[in-house]
Order: sequence, then structure tokens, then C-alpha cells
Amino acid sequence: MSNVASSHARKSEPSSAKETAISLLIAFTIALIFRGIVLEPFQIPTGSMAPTLLGAHVRLRDTDTGYQWATAPSEYVDRGLQMPRPTQNVQTAVAPMTQRRLEPFRTRTSGGDRIFVLKYLYPYGEPERFDVVVFRNPTSPQEYYIKRLIGLSNEEIAIVDGDVFTRPRVEGRVEEPGASWAASDWRIARKPDRVQNAAWQELFDSRYTPLNPVRDGRRWFVSPWKGSGWEIEGRSVYRFGGTGATTLEWDQERRPITDLTHYNDAPQFNFRPGVPMARYPVADVRLRAGVKPGKDGGMAGATITVNGHEFNARVEGNAAEVRMRPIGGEGSWTVLARAEGVTPLAAGRVTEVEVAHADQAVSLRLDGALVVRGEYEWTPQQRLEFATGQPASAMLSTAVMPYPVSRPELYTRPGARFEFDAGEVELHRVSLARDFFYQPAWNTTPPRLNTPARGSHPDSPVITRDGEYFMAGDNSGASLDGRLWGENDRWVSALIDENEGVVSRDLVVGKAFCVFFPALVWQWGIVPIPDLGHVRWIW
Repeated sequence: MSNVASSHARKSEPSSAKETAISLLIAFTIALIFRGIVLEPFQIPTGSMAPTLLGAHVRLRDTDTGYQWATAPSEYVDRGLQMPRPTQNVQTAVAPMTQRRLEPFRTRTSGGDRIFVLKYLYPYGEPERFDVVVFRNPTSPQEYYIKRLIGLSNEEIAIVDGDVFTRPRVEGRVEEPGASWAASDWRIARKPDRVQNAAWQELFDSRYTPLNPVRDGRRWFVSPWKGSGWEIEGRSVYRFGGTGATTLEWDQERRPITDLTHYNDAPQFNFRPGVPMARYPVADVRLRAGVKPGKDGGMAGATITVNGHEFNARVEGNAAEVRMRPIGGEGSWTVLARAEGVTPLAAGRVTEVEVAHADQAVSLRLDGALVVRGEYEWTPQQRLEFATGQPASAMLSTAVMPYPVSRPELYTRPGARFEFDAGEVELHRVSLARDFFYQPAWNTTPPRLNTPARGSHPDSPVITRDGEYFMAGDNSGASLDGRLWGENDRWVSALIDENEGVVSRDLVVGKAFCVFFPALVWQWGIVPIPDLGHVRWIW
């Protein structure tokens, strides 16, 4: 019996090996089909989408506050290939929370985030505005790019004061030169909540107040917040012990609210050698704090001052409202929205109060829940005039370079303040964040030398047709995108689409939806550890 069994086992071995090989072949084929049709991994090469997605970068940590961030590598093996060196000399890093310049040091370079791209989605449905999309670059189709889709098919797109405006494309429309931005059919492109929540970039968070703001008898760190009667310096929790109404104001002289991205600290992100990157004031701002009032039902809110107007959101008792008025228009508030039946603030209890101004809308959230939101509509021309305080005719002049719309010093600085009437009040985790900002750049290379970037001027419009989309990077100051692309590749022009600055649907690979393997973190400078805490959805 044992001999029979042994003989049977020997006969079955070739059959088992064959079945295993077939199974592996089938699995491999399915994996290839799945990768080719459904899901494909990509690695982010550059910082054009930072901080949403990180390309090759250097991770930094501020020992004074514990805050961690990433900056682009400044040293490359080959400039043509843009291959970063495995180790870097960091010379120009500035700590985001304290603005203290770090001493030069040497560290290791981390690779880019690895993402999954959903390829099957777009053949069966239309892309949505603000999707993060992988596509073939129309100027060099052998290269894969990743950007955010900000313009849909059959639209005209305008970029004004960092925001996106659109209107339907009308075949054969004729308008006076420079007058298109004054038309009444423009609408601002508002981001969905999930995208807006992911878009905020922290400029300051009181949790990262340095433990020792005084060195050698000299205070080297001063909080960007100021207010009479407030205990602020050296604290992560701010306290007001007085009576009556009080305000806590952002010091815009000490810490202007700009589109500075610390990923761009590296010297290669300068527009010209020795000239720092332009920093534009950002109108879209979010204020947040955990409010612990001294009495029940008091008032708490915030005012954001920008574009020649004050935008206010407040909760008082069981009512909340958002409103606006021109600066200097005392008593002339326009209520955008109001809500009743709101849970009032309670003495001794911390309530997270969030006030945001973004995409021409003002919102108030309590403990993360939207309480009230109001919107307003300005045309691109109105927005430009309010943002600069100058007539559109002067701002849209193209007589000199750089053009007025691309000069950051002509835009007014935003201000922000918290407001309370509860007497004693305590604030936890006081933070200020800003939104994406799409810069109105100009072209510095042929064939469009010394022309406004697409979409940033009526003389350089973006008009999409069926199956065409307009793309831009989240890190606008370091993104080569539809605003600045040159001529299309000749084969793309001949076989796919001759329209420059846009991406044909035939060049779209798919939607980026997940960072499945964030860039490695180098512990002690020698041990690579996966940063699995930053596995995340892409919004």
C-alpha cells in the first residue's frame, strides 16, 4: 500500500508543478490587465503639487517647536535630468512657525510620494473640477505630469487674485479688447468641502510655540498675534483676563499672509538669480481656535479684512451669521446668511470656532460642523479692482513687463482678528491657514516671451473645447502647467489636439486618489522608515 501511495505522489508532482505555473501565469496576466486598465502606481517626481503631494524632498524638523516640514532638494547630480543628490547641504531653510533661519547642515534626500491612479474612471464619466489628475504632457507626451484640473470642457477660465473664475464658452463671441473680465456671466469656481479642507496650509499654530523663546537674555521669538490685555508670549494657550469686549489681531506687518510655500526655500525656485520668489498676498484665510469663555452665551467670531472689505462671522447666544461691508462703511453690514437655534457657547467648555473666507464665501463652523455659510459674486474685474484698489484699466495694462496683474506689491495685504465679548476667555490651539493661490505669472521663454500667463489676463485667455481641460499645480510658484506651457508636440498637434495650454481627454491617464506609500523618513540620518502615518486619500 505504501508503495502504491508513493508511486501516486511521484506521478502527481509534474501535474502540481504545471498547475502552479499556470496559476502564476494567470495571476500575472490578471495583474498586468488590472495595472493597465484599472489601477496603476506612480511616483511623484517634483514639488509642483506640494504640500498636497511631495516629490523628491528634504525633511526638516525644528528643534525649538517640534514642527516638521519638507523642502525641495537644492543639489542635483544632473540638472538636465533633475536627479537630486542622495545627501543635501541645506543652506536656506526657515522654520515655518517661528520664521527662524536654521543653521546650515547636511541631511539625506527622501524620494517622492507613491500614489495609485484610478484609470477606469474617466472612460465612463466626466472629470470633475479640482480632481488631481495624471496625464501626458502635451508639449512632451513621453512625460507624465500630475496637476489639479481647474478648467472643464467648453469654458473660458480666468485666474484673478489667486482664484479661478469660469464662464461658458460661446462660439464666435466678440468683445471689446480687455473688457471680457467685466462680463456678468462669470462665476467663481468654489471648491467642494473635502478639497477645501485639504487645501488649507497652516501659517501658524500656537501648539508650536517654542518652549524657550528667550536666548541669551534676548527674545528671539514674538507671537504673530497681538491684543491688549492678552497673555500670549511664550504660551500655547492664550488668555484674556479683562472685562468687556476684546480682540486678538494677526500682526500682518510682522507676518504677512502670503502664498509662500516652504517647499520652495531652495534656490532653484527663484525666478531670477539673486531675486527672491514673488510672494502674493492671499485673500482666502481660515481662523481657528478652541474658545473657552468665561460666561454662557457670549459672542465669539472673527473678521477677515481683505479686498477692500470686512468679512465677519460670529455666534452670539443661539444665533449665528456671516456678513460683509466695505472698509470704512460703519454700520452698513450686508448679511450673507443667518442661522437660528445654534447651541450657545458654554462657560468653562472649549468649543472649536472656525471662521473661513474662501472662494468668495464666508463660513462659520462650531466643533467641525457647518453652522452658517454665505456667498457673494464678483466678476473678475471687480475682484481685481477690490484686491488692488486700482482701476482695471491700470491693472490690465500690458505696456510694461512685468505686467501690473503679476506684481505682488500692488495687491493689498489681508488682515484677521478674533472678537469676543465674554470678558475672560481662553483660547486653545490658535491657528491661521491660507488657501491655494494660482499666481498670475508671465512667460519668460520663447515662443510666448514676455506675454501674460494663460488665464491671468484678458489678452491671454484660456478657452477649452469639447474634451479639453485646463491644469495647474497646487504649488503654483514652482509649477510648469497650462499657464506657462509652450508649443504642443508636433505629433500631439497633428493627431490629438492643436490647442495649446490645455490637455486633451486622450492624454489623460486617470485620477490620483490615494498615497499608498509616503516618502521614507530617515531616522538618525541613516535608517529609512516608511512614513505610514501619512497614507492618505488625495483630495
